[in-house]
Amino acid sequence: MKEPIEKTDVFQPRIYIDKEGNWYQDGVPILHRWTYLYNNSLLRRDETGRYYVDEGRGKVYVYVEDTPFVVKMTEKRSDGFYLILNDETEEKLDFYNLKMNDKNVPYVTVKNGEFEARFSRPAYYEFTKYLNQEGDRFYIEVRGTRYELKAQK
Repeated sequence: MKEPIEKTDVFQPRIYIDKEGNWYQDGVPILHRWTYLYNNSLLRRDETGRYYVDEGRGKVYVYVEDTPFVVKMTEKRSDGFYLILNDETEEKLDFYNLKMNDKNVPYVTVKNGEFEARFSRPAYYEFTKYLNQEGDRFYIEVRGTRYELKAQK
């Protein structure tokens, strides 16, 4: 059972996105694939950073537990790494936008820098198969360039 959505002084969102990228409306999971994908495509942020769905008739604010997008899979290709997100889109990984939080969970900027995405465990485990170690440093090499994976302390 999901915990109740945290009330704020300003509004009570009817839509909630959990840390795994699952959507809920009024506490009920949104399971219909096309509705889920459509909502993801309409997700925006206002000038204060709050998330909302814009259907053209008005904004429906969304409570996001962590990030609205989740990296579900990583795929190594000849020209780099690709990320498959929970909205079924894929993006080429920009290593300069990759960071680790203080719990060693990787995050990356997606959607032309508009949003952050958290790596799911399976995506992170797949990604770490390509890690190399030199001393106490970890890096991934792509086409002759080394990208260091740094954890925050």
